[in-house]
Amino acid sequence: MKKSKFLIYIFIALLGFGSFAQTYEVPFQNLKILNGNTHAHSIFSYSHGSHLKKSANFIKGDKVMFTDSLFVSRPKNKELKENWDLFQGLPEKHYEEAKNANFNFYCVTDHSQEEAFFPDSKNNTAWAVAQKQAEMASNSDFTAFMGVEHSENDSNNGRGHFNVIGSSTYINAIRPGIDIPYFYNWLKENPKNLKTGNPVVVTFNHPDKKQFNNWAYRDDEITEIITLLEIINSKKSKYEGFVNALDKGWKVSPVAGIDNHNYTEISKAESRTFVLAENNSPKAILNAMRKRRTYATYDKNLECRYSVNDSIMGSSIPKSETYNLQLYINDPDIDDKTDKISKIDIITREGKIIKSIEPKSLKHENYFNVSIENKDIDTYFFVQVWDNTKTKKVEISKPVAWLAPIWILK
Repeated sequence: MKKSKFLIYIFIALLGFGSFAQTYEVPFQNLKILNGNTHAHSIFSYSHGSHLKKSANFIKGDKVMFTDSLFVSRPKNKELKENWDLFQGLPEKHYEEAKNANFNFYCVTDHSQEEAFFPDSKNNTAWAVAQKQAEMASNSDFTAFMGVEHSENDSNNGRGHFNVIGSSTYINAIRPGIDIPYFYNWLKENPKNLKTGNPVVVTFNHPDKKQFNNWAYRDDEITEIITLLEIINSKKSKYEGFVNALDKGWKVSPVAGIDNHNYTEISKAESRTFVLAENNSPKAILNAMRKRRTYATYDKNLECRYSVNDSIMGSSIPKSETYNLQLYINDPDIDDKTDKISKIDIITREGKIIKSIEPKSLKHENYFNVSIENKDIDTYFFVQVWDNTKTKKVEISKPVAWLAPIWILK
């Protein structure tokens, strides 16, 4: 892809010597910045969530009808909250609420082991309904995805959850013999959607530092399929898991998931996954995710992009003596004095901060030109962004966004 540059000239009178032009570049201006959610659960994720409450009054085998012939079983020792179906919702209700909240894309990722999804996707009515609802909700301004969360909870070969986005099939995570190595082999056999040919994208969900058997079973083939990691889950940071996955050789880019089990949280959510895509379509978004052109933020409209030696964020680039970063970071909420960018960090292996830059004056729109030396880099680096958010006049000392890494080829 050719690089497109948007040049901004600022003319400044300087001590009577006349004026000069300083040039800033917005990297890859031809790519659209799209915001969305990569982790959500609809009525098909019935086994746990905010629609349930603990109860000693459980009748084994009790069923609840919620649409035509589709049903699920009540989990053991839990019962439904009043009006549970009015806020959990079918996928189509999630997409409707996401559109109203100005999301550009939205992924429903219900648990693959739910009773509603048994038997498997080839003959499953609930899966067919969910896929159709995603298709009908999509248009040129909004893309809906129906995926699954593959939850490995009972294996001696590692435990952890994954989102599978864009696939036409799924496997039941709790069936005998299905562990993480089995799942990885299944992904290698199904790297594309069988109907559309679009790539399948997979993310590590809400990871602890040493989850997924301390990031085991990695090889080059699976590394090109699992390209994302959920560094923000709801309001929680999973930064340590992100850094450790990178240190173990996984080439993952950060995303944010609301992980909502209802649609009522959608309009309230501030965290977002952003992708840099050619357009708003399933193919373009999935390709951008596969190419790791993402970032995760607690700010729902923070615009970020950067390049290194003329390569876009998420790229693997040749080794060089010097790496020249061109960053564009903008918060369009210009009326909010607490949404100004206060600092950026360049971070490498084990979370080591190579360089921090604090603007002399806090602004909403920022252009940074940063150079770092190869001697300071160990296989990868990424950008961390801070703003001056304040609550009750007390500054919150934590980052607001993490941008896709750059990897250095050997």
